[in-house]
Amino acid sequence: MNQVGAGRDRDCSVFRTVDAVGDAWSWLILREAIFDRVCRFEDFRARLAIARSTLSGRLEQLTSAGLFERHSSPAIGVEYRLAPPGEDFLGCLMTAMRWGDHWAGTDADPPVRAVHRECGQVMTAVLACSRCGGRLEAREVGFDSRPEPVTCSSGAGARQRAPGLELLERVRPCSIARTLQVVGDRWSALIIQECFFGAHRFDDFARQLSIAPNILSQRLNRLVEHAVLTRTPYQDNPVRHEYRLTASGFDLYPVPLAMLTWGDRWLSHGRPPVVLTHLACDHQFTAQLVCSACAGPLGNADIDLTPRRHP
Repeated sequence: MNQVGAGRDRDCSVFRTVDAVGDAWSWLILREAIFDRVCRFEDFRARLAIARSTLSGRLEQLTSAGLFERHSSPAIGVEYRLAPPGEDFLGCLMTAMRWGDHWAGTDADPPVRAVHRECGQVMTAVLACSRCGGRLEAREVGFDSRPEPVTCSSGAGARQRAPGLELLERVRPCSIARTLQVVGDRWSALIIQECFFGAHRFDDFARQLSIAPNILSQRLNRLVEHAVLTRTPYQDNPVRHEYRLTASGFDLYPVPLAMLTWGDRWLSHGRPPVVLTHLACDHQFTAQLVCSACAGPLGNADIDLTPRRHP
């Protein structure tokens, strides 16, 4: 993204989304609830093969953040039902699915086929400008100010142990899980969003995120191993490196953009902290989730998902 105007440093809705929603396990819980209407503890546990304590903690966080509502009665027991913010997390899941299908697939057929009911076409979900309808690319989006550095984190996710990312796909193939294996811990997600705000050097990330040097080194190494970032020396004595997005890294842009859009809508009280401009049409915009085949708007009721059969 390109800075297009002066403005005071402010918070960023990506930070708020990470703090409210949490890590990869929370995303997969939301996947089960949004795609398959799962709402009971034991059903989540069986479908995710997740530890009881981990599931309990993530459900508590998602309920406290307003994505779920907890209902209890003698007839049905306890259910975790999606609240409007939870239903609206569809955009984050669908953009993660698209990246996983394209960059992390192991064969030609994606694990889940998505069909837009309106046009009847197999599709992926993309983000489009609310003003001109054009597809949003990182290099064509400007921002009015850079988020201020993080001084502390108030979210519950900061106190949780990082998920075992290699475990996310152990029950069944899933493109969302494959994306989360790259950016499914809080620090990797925030490093990626800082790249789109112009950070390239170790000290830049450390200053903006207030992250411990050993954790930052580990996360940067993982992102390089996954070919999302490249590492290039810019100084010899001592050796220091710059980290730049690869083609697959740039193509991750819809995921943090969807997170920012969700955070603007549900966590910013009508005052988005970072104002975005679509440089192609020179207008401020809101990202809209649309069908790649017909550009029609997408909601939970507009998509049919069919898992691919596996031998």
